[in-house]
Amino acid sequence: MRQFMLTHGLALAVTLTVASSPAFAQSSGNFTYGSNGGATHCVLQAGGHITGGQICEQNCTLQPDGTVSCAGDGQGSGLCVGGFSVGIKTNSGAGNVFVMRPSAVIGLLTDVSLTKTSLASVGTSSALAGVDFSVDVSPAPAQVIPSYPVTYASRFVQISSNLFDVLGTTCTTVSATNPTGSCFFDFHESTVSAHSFDWIATGLSSGQYVVSVNWSSSLGNTGISRALTCVGPVNFTVTQNKVFHFNRTNSF
Repeated sequence: MRQFMLTHGLALAVTLTVASSPAFAQSSGNFTYGSNGGATHCVLQAGGHITGGQICEQNCTLQPDGTVSCAGDGQGSGLCVGGFSVGIKTNSGAGNVFVMRPSAVIGLLTDVSLTKTSLASVGTSSALAGVDFSVDVSPAPAQVIPSYPVTYASRFVQISSNLFDVLGTTCTTVSATNPTGSCFFDFHESTVSAHSFDWIATGLSSGQYVVSVNWSSSLGNTGISRALTCVGPVNFTVTQNKVFHFNRTNSF
């Protein structure tokens, strides 16, 4: 069995190669760690602030003229993607597979607000923050299962209220802006998370392969809101195994 584990920070990387020859097997591995100035891990601070790690952030704020302006990394920015690659060599024989497991600490911040001013009224705000991971093995014909990104963490929150529109009337008054004749204050939250997942690489033959793990953040905001993702540290374990009957019970 050949196995390696990676612990990935964000910037500085040091690589070690260790080989040993026990009585019944041979193993070798790579270990990589980046300190990024000592701020490699996501930390939740007092007041809800998240520091450290790889930060991706977007803010939408109310401007003096009553408009809402959004700024930050958003989708597709360089700070919103990350990853690293390593090499592993397979032995000869049929049925070789890689079991690849990225594990990560993920931080999410979703902050939403409502407001009423003489120039603007924001009655609905929402924030989305998420991180997806994917794994790739090359060269072909190696295939990765599943072949799509997996959500390691994702959260959507939305807050809505019509109180600003009905403060001058009663909540039982039916009007064009309040057709139900009621006041409401709604809060919605949805979450999807994994934080660790196993990918399988098949179609391997004897030779050297490059195994890559990548992650990307997605942010989405409406109204007055703030969305932030944090990634780090990331551990990546790849193990070479032998499968005799794929997706069925092995018989020896």
